[in-house]
Amino acid sequence: MGAVKATIPPELLGKELSEILLEWADNEEKKLVEAIDEAADACNETAKQYAPVSKRKRAGTYRRSFVIDRGWQARHHYAAEWHVEEPEYRLTHLLENGHLTRDGTHRTKAVKHIKYGRQIAEQVLEERLAGLWGGS
Repeated sequence: MGAVKATIPPELLGKELSEILLEWADNEEKKLVEAIDEAADACNETAKQYAPVSKRKRAGTYRRSFVIDRGWQARHHYAAEWHVEEPEYRLTHLLENGHLTRDGTHRTKAVKHIKYGRQIAEQVLEERLAGLWGGS
């Protein structure tokens, strides 16, 4: 038995092709959004792994302040942005770069949690996109 072929009248060919291409583009955009979200989640987890744990009364508040804002900025423009919420955001620069102690006698060691989180996010996104659309 031969395959059944759907016939499309010539006057509807353009419309049919447009619908097929729009559906394909929507599916690819969904895959891209998933890849961006996965990269943002990897960034968050890595930053948490490298962020210091305080022995003070407020222990853990810095890590709990890590947030990912996700959403559509415009049509076909999705973003996932990792950041530290208020009031803990003030610590990010001090931790990432090190700082003088309160008594001013020595510098603290830098904790590169943001740097490592960003590296992982870029790596995950690159791998996902290569898996989606090929690449080297």
